[in-house]
Amino acid sequence: MSGGASERLPTVLTVACEGGGSAAVTMKGQDGVQVAEFTVDCPKGSAGVGSVSMDPGVVPRGSFSVGVDTSTQDIRWALTVTQPE
Repeated sequence: MSGGASERLPTVLTVACEGGGSAAVTMKGQDGVQVAEFTVDCPKGSAGVGSVSMDPGVVPRGSFSVGVDTSTQDIRWALTVTQPE
């Protein structure tokens, strides 16, 4: 997943998943510098949720990318990236 960001605003990255296993999440700015990394437990039958909040300026202005690598192909996941004003 990729998108654009403002360095003036905080950034919140949230991932939810389900299916048994885990999801490794990474976020990089357009310069390739990693700004976030976390793992979410993905239980069977219910959603696991992981989130990280970053201060303004942590995610540089411009494009960014988010990678989600699941431990099994059966895991379903969703993500949001928001910049609350």
